[in-house]
Amino acid sequence: MPLYKTPAIVLRSTPYGESDQIVTLYTLDFGKIKGIAKGAKRSRKRFANTLGICSYIQVTFFEKETRDLVRLDHSDLIRPFSSLREDITKLAWASYFIELVNELTGERIKNKALFRLLVFFLNLIDRGMLGEEIQRIFEVRLLSHLGYQPHLDRCTRCQKRLSGEKFFFGIREGGVLCLSCAANLPGLVPISLGTIKTLQLAQSLPLEKVERISFSGQSLKESQEVLSIFLQQYLAKELKSKKFLEQISMA
Repeated sequence: MPLYKTPAIVLRSTPYGESDQIVTLYTLDFGKIKGIAKGAKRSRKRFANTLGICSYIQVTFFEKETRDLVRLDHSDLIRPFSSLREDITKLAWASYFIELVNELTGERIKNKALFRLLVFFLNLIDRGMLGEEIQRIFEVRLLSHLGYQPHLDRCTRCQKRLSGEKFFFGIREGGVLCLSCAANLPGLVPISLGTIKTLQLAQSLPLEKVERISFSGQSLKESQEVLSIFLQQYLAKELKSKKFLEQISMA
């Protein structure tokens, strides 16, 4: 029975029985997997302090064709992101990103770019980078890596490059509409050219440079509304972590 080894982020960890844990992982080489860690609560060598939510680990596992859950053999900590569990605000941010990935991804669909995105942004949160623009950048890049990216470079109906002053975002259309194409269409959200260009940067700028992106107050407001509605059409439920984050932000 072959053993597999891969870097992973812990998305969920639930007690099972007296000593086991059911763990959901987002891995570099296999995408999202679910597994059982036998004796995890009592193990000091194989799993000690490695299966908490947000932990960045190297996990070894094996599987049987007849079982849905892989069997976790052991895990080693790469980075604990310990401050995420010591600071309630950081935990709220990290939980939102973690739940988005968990809810929007299927099992066993490898996506190395998405794995690197999650690790990068958990690192930003761990360092205390908690500006609202970080949320917007993560959301729009997550959508892009999953193939749901909003179309922002031209009108989604007439395909003309954007020119003028008034634009709208159509959720059903999946992107921006010019003033002419938007006429009489229901459910559109006004969006400024500045916000469109800022979101384009958030989609395309190299990951190591995204901290340089600056959102105006108007762009933060507009992008929050657009991305919130856009994400909701792909989510089967309202995220508890989002409510928690909003409560923390208002406190």
